[in-house]
Amino acid sequence: MSDREDAEESAEDVADEEWAFTLSDLEDREAAAEERIRPIEANTPSLEGTVFFLLGVAFAVFVISRLFVG
Repeated sequence: MSDREDAEESAEDVADEEWAFTLSDLEDREAAAEERIRPIEANTPSLEGTVFFLLGVAFAVFVISRLFVG
């Protein structure tokens, strides 16, 4: 067999297979993911978020000070 015939046969095999997920499965998964997402409310910072923000500010100040003091 030639490469072209092999390619045509493999394309037919792929066309005969069924999809692993249907469109409704994907829509259901997206809807479930949207339900799990919590909205971010203003004025409710967590301790972890505040600590990471302050560490980021401290690191930025350190890097900038090294550039100018250098």
